[in-house]
Amino acid sequence: MSSTSTKLRRAWIYHPNLYFDTSIVFASSDRHKRVPSTETFIDTVNFILRMHSGLGVNKLAVIRPLRQPGKKDIDGWVSFAVTSKARVVILNFSPYHGSHDRRYNFPCHLFNGKSGSHLQVLQLDTITLGPSPPGFCGFANLTVLTLENVLVLGDLQLLLKCPALEWLTIRMCSQLHNLYAPEPLPRLAFLCVQDCAIDKIDVQAPNLTTFKYRGRFKVIIALRECLKLKTASIASPIEDNLYYIFTELPNGLPHVERLHVNVFVKTQIPGFTQAPHKFINLRHLTMRITYEIAKRFGRNAVLQLAYFLEAAPFLVDLHLDSLKRACITGFNGNGGQVALVKFILRNAVKLEEMVIDPKGRITNQMMGEHKGRRMIKEKLVPKDKNGLLVIL
Repeated sequence: MSSTSTKLRRAWIYHPNLYFDTSIVFASSDRHKRVPSTETFIDTVNFILRMHSGLGVNKLAVIRPLRQPGKKDIDGWVSFAVTSKARVVILNFSPYHGSHDRRYNFPCHLFNGKSGSHLQVLQLDTITLGPSPPGFCGFANLTVLTLENVLVLGDLQLLLKCPALEWLTIRMCSQLHNLYAPEPLPRLAFLCVQDCAIDKIDVQAPNLTTFKYRGRFKVIIALRECLKLKTASIASPIEDNLYYIFTELPNGLPHVERLHVNVFVKTQIPGFTQAPHKFINLRHLTMRITYEIAKRFGRNAVLQLAYFLEAAPFLVDLHLDSLKRACITGFNGNGGQVALVKFILRNAVKLEEMVIDPKGRITNQMMGEHKGRRMIKEKLVPKDKNGLLVIL
């Protein structure tokens, strides 16, 4: 280990935060050299940990692409974290694009008995996490768990052995299909699930206050029992299914007061319908909507926002991000349409033009044209302070 200076060796003996990536292998004057090989990196980490006193360790972080052939060495690093009572463990072995069977398997068995009680933060990236081994007591004081690109084998029952968990983030775990906690997670306050092929999210978390989700809209979100859940963010920027937001979410997130939505819309719909469920507690709504570029789509896609006015009867604040032009055809002046136009005029800060066409094309729409024009004159024109309305 001649490349490691004497000064560096001494510095590591009592250092509380052990952070290993390719930059620490060489002294600062040598960083122009090529990235060290995996073998060199592993040898250096092993040497430093052997030299360390094992006292006062707060964090152990290893960030470099590694895989199963280095299991013995990595197990040794985790064992060091256990024996030194490290509070934070970060293993980030990304990027790795090989087969799952060559990924490193996280050794829960090393945290047996009381040895896992010191761990408070665990972050895993590009690792396999199997079912809890027999006799595993869990992480009694773990407050933050982050799983990114982790191959989860099973239904993540590890959560039931983390009674102090407050912050849970799961990203790009493609094999995790159900996030289910049949027993309460009493201290969980923040839950984030993004870019997973997940079918159902069903957890009992009496103190959950914030929920973030990004992914496909086929997921069943069952958080009705989370009475303190007041803020939620829902995003599916490539999937056309705004209908899911106002038909499924109110039932799964009935207590939310502040909702952020990011969706892609291309489907043109003919009119309005009664929302099957209500956001009875929703007060603040922020929407970022990306519309289909093709002209045959999206001409009246903004009408879908009217469903929100039906589904959120007590909404007091709506912010529409990036909406520059809106067009409503077949306007007949009903309450939902009038309310929608008012909301758009008041909240779409980038709006340049709002086109309203009350002309009907079928009999019942033609009968409503007179009422539509009257309602435009009485209810909408006085609200158009910036001259954005164009009436056809």
